[in-house]
Amino acid sequence: MSRPSSRKKGRSSLESQLHWLIGLRWVAAIAVMAASLIDYRWLRWYQPHAVQGLMLGGIVFTYNIVLWQILKWASATLPRGGKKIQFLLMLAWVQLLLDLGCLTLLTIWTGGTHSPLAGFFVFHMVCASLLLPRTMAYAGATVALAMLGAGLRLTGQWPKNHQEYLSWIGAVLTLILTVYLANHITGSLRKQRRRLIRQNKHIRAISAQLQRQHQALVQHEKMVALGQMAAGMTHEIANPLASMDSVLQLMQRRPERLRPESIVTLREQVERINQIIRQMKTFAHPAEMQRQSLPLNDIIEQSLSMVRFDSRVKRISIDKHLDPNAGSLSLLPQALQQVLVNLIINAMDAMADVEAPKLTLRTERRDGWCVIEVADNGHGIRAEHMDRLFEPFFTTKPVGKGTGLGLSISYSLVQKQGGSISVRSQPGKGTAFMIRLPAADGSRQREGASKDVLASENPKA
Repeated sequence: MSRPSSRKKGRSSLESQLHWLIGLRWVAAIAVMAASLIDYRWLRWYQPHAVQGLMLGGIVFTYNIVLWQILKWASATLPRGGKKIQFLLMLAWVQLLLDLGCLTLLTIWTGGTHSPLAGFFVFHMVCASLLLPRTMAYAGATVALAMLGAGLRLTGQWPKNHQEYLSWIGAVLTLILTVYLANHITGSLRKQRRRLIRQNKHIRAISAQLQRQHQALVQHEKMVALGQMAAGMTHEIANPLASMDSVLQLMQRRPERLRPESIVTLREQVERINQIIRQMKTFAHPAEMQRQSLPLNDIIEQSLSMVRFDSRVKRISIDKHLDPNAGSLSLLPQALQQVLVNLIINAMDAMADVEAPKLTLRTERRDGWCVIEVADNGHGIRAEHMDRLFEPFFTTKPVGKGTGLGLSISYSLVQKQGGSISVRSQPGKGTAFMIRLPAADGSRQREGASKDVLASENPKA
């Protein structure tokens, strides 16, 4: 019997099994009443017990309503713990006794040991093994045999010959073996369930630890990038400080010649320093980032403003082809900025020995995707390295010049934004990285395109 998932949420295993048993009992009660009515009206196999069977089915239906209400109250009222488990076990035991009593009457009325309903005792022993501890399950089998034996005695249906005695012994052994096998199976299942719960907890703990380590690696790569740009940052801050110092020296020597323009100059230089600090803080701050919707070209410009601190930028020709219709992105802008800064720094490393280094940045809108291309005319990537390019700790740079994490982290950050990153390269002629990210107002046409690009341009990515 199906139930809404919201009701199942928070139930213990025993509660769920009791609800399941109550659901089956509705079917059993209706089946007993229907069979009794059919026998009374047409078949007339078990007269005069057909009327009694109809009344018994009504009794089963009635006490099932009471048990359902009690279980509903216990599920909503009793707190989790030992007392609730004890109450549910008692309720399971009461259900078992009531069912066994009704089944015994039906069996006696329909032929005793030759009744077609005698096999249902096996089903009840399986239920007892599911609901009750092992000793209680065996006690349930004993009660079932005692009830059936007493009923056979009182109605004169006790075995009278050798064949009937053997049938009775077989029934007894069947019930006991059913309890044994069912307990063995359910015990194994419970152990497996507990083992799975422990494994899931362990996996969640490992996943949380890996997430923390990933965040630490992301932060580490930011610090590496800032370290590479440290000299340029120093120069950027030193220039306004020198300008401020000149104005202050002039004011100190000739305070009577203080002009309003001097104050304006000082404030401009202070704002320039503040802007540099804000950029550094935004890029390097490890706090949790918020998803925003920003124009793609604005993020490109912000990334370029960060790498301007790198002294190598001055010798590089930067060619920008920013499509005004490139669109907006709904993403973590700092994550994409880190990816772009990393790709640009890698490009500058690749063009270190090139006479006329050229960096090309291109954006466009394509089938609901925002596409970014970062290309250089550096030394390129050898074919044997392409498949390992996004592997953690893989680098072609000299020892001490790279961590081997930049591209791996970039790949992970782009994937988390719902996009893809691919690469094409030709040794001696340069490398181009292409990033595809879902546009904020993109259509469903982009669905599946990411995998196509990765398969065609870079199998590893």
